Amino acid sequence: MSQRLKSGFRFRSGLSPLLGRRRRWAIGGIVLLLLVVACAAWLGIRGYLAQKELAASESLAKSVQSDIAQGHADEARAGAQRLATRVDAAHGYVSDPVWLAAGLVPVVGTNFSTTTQLTQILSDVTHGAVIPLSEVSASINPTAVKPEHGVLDLHLITSARPAVAHATDVLQGAYKRVAMVRPGYGSVPQLQDAVERIKGLLGQAVQQASAADTATSVLPSMLGDAGPRTYLVLFQNNAELRSTGGIPGAVAEIRVDHGRITLSRQASDKDFPMFPSPVLPLADQTKGLYGPIAGQYFQDVNLVPQFPLTARLAAEIWKRQYGIQVDGVVSLDPVALGYILSATGPVALPSGETLDSSNAVRVLLSDTYVKYQGAGKDDFFATAASSIFAKVASGSFQPKPMFDALARSVKERRLLGWSSQQVEQEALESAGMAGELPAQTPVHGLFGVYLNDATGAKMDYYLREAYRVGGAMCRADGSPTWVVEVTLTNAAPADAATSLPSYVTGGGQYGVKPGDVKTQVNVYAPPSAIFMASWKNATPLDVHRDMDSGYPVAQTYLELAPGQSATLRFQFLGASQAGQQPDVISTPTVNNPKPSELSLSCEDVVR
Repeated sequence: MSQRLKSGFRFRSGLSPLLGRRRRWAIGGIVLLLLVVACAAWLGIRGYLAQKELAASESLAKSVQSDIAQGHADEARAGAQRLATRVDAAHGYVSDPVWLAAGLVPVVGTNFSTTTQLTQILSDVTHGAVIPLSEVSASINPTAVKPEHGVLDLHLITSARPAVAHATDVLQGAYKRVAMVRPGYGSVPQLQDAVERIKGLLGQAVQQASAADTATSVLPSMLGDAGPRTYLVLFQNNAELRSTGGIPGAVAEIRVDHGRITLSRQASDKDFPMFPSPVLPLADQTKGLYGPIAGQYFQDVNLVPQFPLTARLAAEIWKRQYGIQVDGVVSLDPVALGYILSATGPVALPSGETLDSSNAVRVLLSDTYVKYQGAGKDDFFATAASSIFAKVASGSFQPKPMFDALARSVKERRLLGWSSQQVEQEALESAGMAGELPAQTPVHGLFGVYLNDATGAKMDYYLREAYRVGGAMCRADGSPTWVVEVTLTNAAPADAATSLPSYVTGGGQYGVKPGDVKTQVNVYAPPSAIFMASWKNATPLDVHRDMDSGYPVAQTYLELAPGQSATLRFQFLGASQAGQQPDVISTPTVNNPKPSELSLSCEDVVR
């Protein structure tokens, strides 16, 4: 009995280590499972909380951006601090040891590590750019450059410079960091979308900050902070077209000294003689396309479609006529003045007329020629220009609408600028105000269509333009075939020859039938393009072909009777691997035509 008991005891005691191990394994497995569940729950909760904070941050960021733009300094500062709290909280949720460890897990870990990267970048942007910009928001909004009694407070701009420069550096660095974020295999689509969205938002922020950075770096000197500056302001008259807008029929000399702006002299194109030879050397190609008159007549300096050359010619003519060396040239047209009048409100003229945003173009480009003759119209233009200048210089305008008016004028190439100082000229180029020939990229074709009046009168008020541009891939070498269509219409009344003043029709003085509109059309193709063929309507057309500053040019003339319309078609061969669909920019006119896409097939083009 005792022996059996001993044997049984030995049997049970022999099983106990195995059972113990099994129990320990079971308990360990349960603990591990519980740990995994706990980690998953922890990660899920923190991910949810981070997402909630980031959603609130996005709304706050838009609000802060709006407050900065409108100069609401107190609201911008408070909003920036709330934004920092939200972003930092989101980063805290996704940067604890458990989350960082999850980022090391193969495949799925990329979602955790990428989220940590993005929130760190957003935190750096908030503290390094948004908060500093909010602190100087009172100085970097349109209100900051609003004159008071003819004087701009330049100290506001210069004091904001360090913060703007630092914020720009931070934003540019952040954009580069986001551009390098590559969610790996296993990343969820939502994360990939978030990376692209943040990159897009930072790209916009970089552009805005860079513009503010440029403005704060050059505006003080351009506004006379280091000494007096003198500028010419050309008023381009679109009723008689020139490549950059219209004949500079009126011009004003503006002096700026430590922010104080004064109108010192006015003149018209009739005040300048014809010079026996160009006042500055002109390239043979320029003279071949536009003649030497571009450097001999003040009213022809912008026959060329390169505003820096136009400005230098105008400055030299002004110097020869009045002995004044100007520091820069600004140009705008009556359409841009109409935009500006939307910010200033109506301007009452001494002559009794009232100019406002709705009638500026009609009054300045049409009614004036009916009501005034000879020197009377020049006096009217001078009075209108000085009245608008006085209202702007006094600060009698709404800042945000003024900023919008100027931005729209720049976008439509109606407001151009040139500076004799290289740093300032580069700033004008980055702002899109330089008026250069179309900027190109290796894969994107951009055409320029420039119109010059050949009637010798003011009939272009009645000219209507339409542009279409398209491309097709029809060659084995990957070179696209590009086509630009220019449709012009003479919308003058049928009896224009007798109902309009001879000053407007030209009276046949330059060989153009009264009432007709004659236009020189210049198509500038991308430098790598090759001219193929051209047509007027459906008839092959022989055009003058030349080069200008490396751009192939096709030039022709078109004369239209009242009510008549014609379409010019130009075909070019693009460079190998260039994009199929090109774009086009054109001379600013009284209209604002939007180019449309031209659908092409290989049967439509010459190969």
